Amino acid sequence: MSDVHIVGAGPAGSLSAISALEKGHEVVISEDHPESGYPKNCSGLFSKDGLSSLSIDYKKHIINPIYGANIYFVDQKLEIRKKQPVGFVCNRSKIDRSLAETAERLGAKINYNEKIKDSFHSKTIIGADGPLSAVARHFSFPKISAYAFTLQSFVDYQAEDPYIVEVFLSSRFKGFFGWIIPHNEDVAEFGVGSLNNVQGAWKALLDIKRISAPTPRGWTIPIAVRPRTSLAKNNYKVLLVGDAAGQVKSTTGGGVIFGGHCAKIAGRTLSPLLYELEWRTQFGIDLKIHQVIQNYLAGQSDAGIQALGRRLKKLNCDEFLSGFGHMDRPTKMLGPEMVAHVIRNLGV
Repeated sequence: MSDVHIVGAGPAGSLSAISALEKGHEVVISEDHPESGYPKNCSGLFSKDGLSSLSIDYKKHIINPIYGANIYFVDQKLEIRKKQPVGFVCNRSKIDRSLAETAERLGAKINYNEKIKDSFHSKTIIGADGPLSAVARHFSFPKISAYAFTLQSFVDYQAEDPYIVEVFLSSRFKGFFGWIIPHNEDVAEFGVGSLNNVQGAWKALLDIKRISAPTPRGWTIPIAVRPRTSLAKNNYKVLLVGDAAGQVKSTTGGGVIFGGHCAKIAGRTLSPLLYELEWRTQFGIDLKIHQVIQNYLAGQSDAGIQALGRRLKKLNCDEFLSGFGHMDRPTKMLGPEMVAHVIRNLGV
């Protein structure tokens, strides 16, 4: 048997493997698809800071730099702009494969087309097998409380600015949002998410843009952290990482950055107690803030979302976010700059 068995060869699985290998452990990875990065189940938009913090070699996989966003609170628009790229649209499949190849090069054995249900290669297991984790089900982990259902398609679309993401907040995207991520001057990824009626959300986005689109494909995103992400049971040590743990920004569904950092902790510690304590200490507050924001927006009518947009515009929040916004970690925006901005714009 190996020292650790990792189920899933996505970014979280590969990063946990790399971390364990760097500690000298023998690693086996099981991936139920014929290759890592297939099928592509999410957008490839990442923050520049997040990619750099994970030491991912992403530059050769960049499709398009992103300099900001237009966020529509129904009909109220916040314009956020950066002088330098704040994020990159990347070829997600190639990033996944690159990380898996790195793990193999460092000594991991990857068994492709191996679907794991209840037979494991080690007593120490890292479940990196997505939001419907078979590892979590097998070991009776508490369930993730909330998911968003999403649809996405590539559309012929000439954006006003091909380096700006568009985000649409409305009760028509119940509990989530619609998005347009440009890949170049002529093509963009259209996507929507909703807690229910995702087909209605898809129609709403197309109606907003008065455009038709190819048939979308869908996937499920966890938007709540699993109440417990590790356990010791019957001589097994089990740690869940990434989407399997719900280590995802509830506001956007992005999970690679938070999930990747938590995966590295899991691979380094291989200890349920230390892992749970460390990842929640480092990232729990940020993930909670994302969840609070998502829950608040999910409870708003269009009138409430419009009113929020007006308040944010009155406080010149687009100006603050352009200067100090952070795509992943809201706690990094809490500081004297925020206090000074609020005082200045409230006229205190």
